[in-house]
Amino acid sequence: MITIEMIDEFRRRTNCSYDDAKYYLEKYNGDMLEAIIAFERDRNRGYGYRDERRYSGYSRRGAGIGRKILNALQRLLDIRIVIADNTGRTFNIPILFPLVLIPVWHILLLIALGMMLVGYRFSIREVHDGNYDLNSIISRIREKSQAR
Repeated sequence: MITIEMIDEFRRRTNCSYDDAKYYLEKYNGDMLEAIIAFERDRNRGYGYRDERRYSGYSRRGAGIGRKILNALQRLLDIRIVIADNTGRTFNIPILFPLVLIPVWHILLLIALGMMLVGYRFSIREVHDGNYDLNSIISRIREKSQAR
């Protein structure tokens, strides 16, 4: 049983939040020394237990911004321009690619108009594809870099 006195003592020694103190004391069944050692080890790595679960290894500083950028890029990869011809063949192009080519928008517009005149149909859909999963790509890169 974790008491408030134990949490206060843990906080006094580590200068952490009540939530952190409660978590580490519960994790180590009230063993103050083991809980303090684990807390300091996690803090020296640059993340606490909440960050470890939420960001799965990202450093605490800047992880929120990095995660938002990653989610925005993933969303741009999931939203696709679907081009269909008369035979039923479809081509999926992530909307990120035309956005990158904005400096040559006038050429892209002419190409799209020409394709419409020939009979191609354009639509925009959200398609989740495992080939474009940024989280798995980044985790594979991280695993390979840590293996070296």
